[in-house]
Amino acid sequence: MISVFDNKGYKKVLTTENIDLKFVEIVKDEKSLIEKFIQTVNERDPDIVCTYNGDEFDFVKLKEKCDKLKIKLSLGKDDSNVKFERRGRKSAATITGRVHIDLFNFVDHILSPSMKTEVLTLDAVAQELLGYGKIELKWKEIEDSLKKKRNLERIAEYSFRDAELTLKLAEYLLPQIFSLSKLTMTLPFDTSRYYYSQLVEHFLMRKSVESGFIIPNMPKYEEIEKRKQLPSYTGAIVIEPKTGIHNNIIVFDFQSLYPTIIVTHNISPETLVCGHTECRVKNSVPESKSYFCMQKSGFVPKHLEEIIVKRRDIKERMKNLKKGEEYNKLKNYQYSLKIIANAMYGYLGYSGARWYCRECAESCASWGRYYIRYVIENAKNSGFNVIYADTDSCFLNLSNESKEKLVKKAEEWHNKLNKNLPGIIELEFRGVYNAGIFVSRRGEEKGAKKRYALIDDEGKLEIRGFETVRRDWCDLAKDVQHEVLKIILKEKDVDKAVSFVRDVINKLKQGKVKLSELAIYTQLTMPLSEYKQIGPHVKVAMKMKERGRFVGEGMIVQYIITKGKGSISERAEPLEDVKEGQYDSDYYINNQVLPAAMRVLQALDISEDDVLSGKKQFKLKNWF
Repeated sequence: MISVFDNKGYKKVLTTENIDLKFVEIVKDEKSLIEKFIQTVNERDPDIVCTYNGDEFDFVKLKEKCDKLKIKLSLGKDDSNVKFERRGRKSAATITGRVHIDLFNFVDHILSPSMKTEVLTLDAVAQELLGYGKIELKWKEIEDSLKKKRNLERIAEYSFRDAELTLKLAEYLLPQIFSLSKLTMTLPFDTSRYYYSQLVEHFLMRKSVESGFIIPNMPKYEEIEKRKQLPSYTGAIVIEPKTGIHNNIIVFDFQSLYPTIIVTHNISPETLVCGHTECRVKNSVPESKSYFCMQKSGFVPKHLEEIIVKRRDIKERMKNLKKGEEYNKLKNYQYSLKIIANAMYGYLGYSGARWYCRECAESCASWGRYYIRYVIENAKNSGFNVIYADTDSCFLNLSNESKEKLVKKAEEWHNKLNKNLPGIIELEFRGVYNAGIFVSRRGEEKGAKKRYALIDDEGKLEIRGFETVRRDWCDLAKDVQHEVLKIILKEKDVDKAVSFVRDVINKLKQGKVKLSELAIYTQLTMPLSEYKQIGPHVKVAMKMKERGRFVGEGMIVQYIITKGKGSISERAEPLEDVKEGQYDSDYYINNQVLPAAMRVLQALDISEDDVLSGKKQFKLKNWF
């Protein structure tokens, strides 16, 4: 089957199977199928062709079939063949006269860090961005249906939905891609495949041309390797948290800390160590011999400030607009500005950058540490308890004070502090939380950095560093940990939390947990032939390939650890090949659910034996 949707109402599933549905068009064989697809594309004559992982799958498979059947994959406006353009380790499918946008690349390279889903499948991404996903159908069901020629309508509907989701994602994401394309003056084909550093570099190249500056040369291989050999510099500061449970926590963040530091302190390769005594005195980098000129505006901060100011103006305009075409246009534009601004600091320290300047990146980090320390000391001197501080955030509360008094005092402190911060550096109020838990490192009394959970008035959890945000844990383990955190922080009932974990363990032993809750997701980061250590996901990928399925670098492998003999890797099977109840309950109890729950419970001096035996009563009051 091949499914085709366009934004002018065309919706078709082309197939060789005898399926009686209004959106299905039947052809006699596979050669006719591909020829009909080529004819359809040329008749519909789109300017843009969107796929989801088309570079690595759809067009690769079509090209293989065309070569085998001796067909020309002539989708170009000039009747030319689809070509594959090499881009690093991967290739991109190009179509003459049409822009091929592979939406997966844009999601993977740009959107994924800010998305909740860790699995970038079409289904997961559509669920998050559109609110609905694929039709649920396992590979085994598809295989059986095709062999036995039964329930083929279901497969056609499944294929139909895939094309529909791709079109809807295109309508959602193309405005963002076009906005970035306009900002960086790059072609949408390239914009959709670029990484952060490439987008920043093209933005700076555009500004160089506009300003009449010479664009620096690309560094040679030897220079890049030389840069990579330099010792790493000290990064952001993270203050060790006070372990336990805290009530009424107020959180502040610096607004775009590193971009505002670059602008405020005029950090740019050509302003470094200018030789002016006044600049050395007034703009010297903390803990460093570096300083930056304040007498002339630097190239990088000048254009970065334009972005920051423009984005703030747009966000103010958006407050007075109802959601609609104009609102969405501004939303996409400010998002493209945000991407460039936030990536600038990392770009300056990237070894392959034209505007590479290690001292600039190091200075940003040094000033970042200076300002978060300044906030912490100021908060302590103003009577606040500093529970935790991390890179550009601080978590505060007041002893024996109500939430109302805390908020009032925090607002007064916040306004006074911002008046003393230089340039455009600004501390923002993020929110007030009813409670939060900060845990210790495993086997230590010290607090674990970047691992905490907060709960707000509405019962919503904000979680950092726990298994709920890790891909290599199954959904059940994540859900258990999420529920344990919620019970402890919202209901303050540790006995209930322990009892909940025990109930889940019993369900696992009885074989009553659905496979979808137990699937583990791991990405293939290289071709199968390059793996020296054969982990479960690699073993599963090998099995999939042996069974005739597509396997490629970058894809997410979903698998279940099944009952039986042998190592965990040997017992790992593709999700679609496992029947309900075939999972290894001991594995999921001891390697998934219990460890995930204990990440939280051990902070309250609860042991695995306490959870499994159920003989001990627990109280939380000592932990506040």
